[in-house]
Amino acid sequence: MPPKLNFRMRIPSDYKSSWDFFNSRAKIEGLTPAELLRDIIDDYLEGFEEERREAEEELDEIAPLRDKVPRKVKVKKPTKPKRKSFLARKATITKKKEEPESEDITIQGTPKFLLLELFRSLDDGEGIDSDSFVTAAEEEGIANPRLQMDKMIRRGILYIHKGKIHIS
Repeated sequence: MPPKLNFRMRIPSDYKSSWDFFNSRAKIEGLTPAELLRDIIDDYLEGFEEERREAEEELDEIAPLRDKVPRKVKVKKPTKPKRKSFLARKATITKKKEEPESEDITIQGTPKFLLLELFRSLDDGEGIDSDSFVTAAEEEGIANPRLQMDKMIRRGILYIHKGKIHIS
């Protein structure tokens, strides 16, 4: 049994006489106004029931065609591999090629010593300009003369005064 539905409707004053006639018609048929209204609605909707059945039959005929339509395919993006932690990474160690050590290398053959000997030979007591000193060292074949000169300045072996390099 369907649930009981209470429906209240406000009747405009223009239709008051029509509503009174509807109530009197319901009394003549021995029904309540709600039952008469339900019968009228059922009669009205019977025509639409037939149309709905015909539409459903048409849909049943169309259904096989509808099923053949390809559906959208979701493309999954490839997931990125997890990043390994710093500790999990393997360290690669590269070793420099070892040059065969000759036993005749002494301190006199190091770039630092060669640079100091060159400086003493070029210095006349007033100091040497840094650019001319570096070019002279390059001509002598000393490796990285600018780097060696900077190291000796940091260590206090050489110092700069008035734009010229002096020995301590």
